[in-house]
Amino acid sequence: MRFETKRLKCQSLSLNDYAEFEAGREPEWNGFSNPFKHLVEGPSPLRHRIPRVKKEPEFAEIGLVLAIADGEIVGSSGFHDFPDEDGMIEIGFGIVPEKQRQGYGLELLHGMWKAISSRPDVKTLRYTVSPENEASMHIIKKLQFNLVGEQMDDEDGLELIYELPIEEYLQNFHS
Repeated sequence: MRFETKRLKCQSLSLNDYAEFEAGREPEWNGFSNPFKHLVEGPSPLRHRIPRVKKEPEFAEIGLVLAIADGEIVGSSGFHDFPDEDGMIEIGFGIVPEKQRQGYGLELLHGMWKAISSRPDVKTLRYTVSPENEASMHIIKKLQFNLVGEQMDDEDGLELIYELPIEEYLQNFHS
């Protein structure tokens, strides 16, 4: 998924990038830098994503989030899966700690949701978050998503499930 916002550019990892990560190497970034070692050190969605991409290459849509001003990787984003039979799609994203609390998370979400909203099979946006994650809780409250339930995640523990119909999102933020 490729898109740009005012301060961010999102571009997908290539299949070659995935192969480099799987081999334990950082890909060569053409035209941008990774000073915060995002996806290389610390928590990373790649350990879940690489096996999936090997089976389904069309699922490679994890995006690097670049700050346009300096070409630095400031995060990553993607969707947990294709839309389900009801048209629900769940977002996943991360901003490096050094760049958090600067509005990148909210800007990234708006960019991703606007980009995915053009798919006719997407009806509902989902965002799951630990109630302990203050920054993400702040973002989701700003977006006025509806709390629809909770779930226990094997790695993250309790997560609150928020959803919003795509039409309502577009009306609220892109009309």
